[in-house]
Amino acid sequence: MYGQRQPPQEPPCHQCRVELSPENDIDAQVYMMTRRQVVTVGMSGQIVDISIPAVKIVMDLYGVANQAECLNRVRKLFHHFLEKSDD
Repeated sequence: MYGQRQPPQEPPCHQCRVELSPENDIDAQVYMMTRRQVVTVGMSGQIVDISIPAVKIVMDLYGVANQAECLNRVRKLFHHFLEKSDD
């Protein structure tokens, strides 16, 4: 919301509630239901990706029409927050 303002502005806090546009509602629901279903590697259990089968199941349950686009957006969101957690 703040990033789309002209001129762009920073949000007043990082805990502020974000209002999603309607076209992103289903992507957010799928992400929220699957964000803890992850793929790990090695003995350290390093998280490398979100579980695609888990995302697929939730998309089927919600009747998502364009699953490829939804999967791409969910994975992009997951990796965004994964990178933030490394900071």
